[in-house]
Amino acid sequence: MSSTTKRSCFIGIHKAPPNLSREEFEAKAGAVADAIVALPVVQKNLLKLEMITQNTLMDKHMNVFGLPEPAPTVVMSFEYESLENLDEMLKDPTLQKVFEESDDFGFRKYATAFAADVFTKVEAPGVTAGVTVIAIFACPPQFSVDQLGQKFGELMDKIAAQPTPSPLSHYSLWLQNDAVDKHLQALGYPAPKPLIVARAESEHLDHMKEICEHSEVLRLAKETVQEFGYHRDSDNPAESCCFSADVVTKISNY
Repeated sequence: MSSTTKRSCFIGIHKAPPNLSREEFEAKAGAVADAIVALPVVQKNLLKLEMITQNTLMDKHMNVFGLPEPAPTVVMSFEYESLENLDEMLKDPTLQKVFEESDDFGFRKYATAFAADVFTKVEAPGVTAGVTVIAIFACPPQFSVDQLGQKFGELMDKIAAQPTPSPLSHYSLWLQNDAVDKHLQALGYPAPKPLIVARAESEHLDHMKEICEHSEVLRLAKETVQEFGYHRDSDNPAESCCFSADVVTKISNY
């Protein structure tokens, strides 16, 4: 894999608590994001914050792969210039207060947050993403995160080549690292679960459907879902999901 990571980043994968619907959870998470970006310390130190929420555009296509129905999930992606910037933000009491207040609906309790190395397989400069798909894969006990990342990197190489040329405008794999674990746990996040995240984008919905309906992509995806125990009918299915998403940029200082 060739890395195109330009800046440091971490992501938070937030699951809704059992007592909240997807819509209620997304509204509360959105309020947290708005409160974060309103803070002067965040305006000063954060380069970009994206909030990623589920939609139903690709539900039928995702269902064909055999994965379980995704639980209500919000993903937040934070980009910053350096650890010094991150350190200044996370130590600020106004930001800490925002996260503490989010505990009334379990924003941190049901979350996994970690720094990531981003490996990009496809990047079409200047193309606006019309459709985004997010896949979150838990690490089965027989693999390390590095081994899982290697296997999914190889899988992504094969998928990115089907069909040729690829109708995708962006295709990347996010691999965990421990660069900011102490920072995030000091902010109240639990120790991160071992998992990886893939992100795919296309300019048009038909382009994404073309990928998912391609016979070779279907074969590769179904084999992988079975191999790693992600299938919804497995005896003990791993906690993994795939969904199309709406992406809202809450702050951008590029």
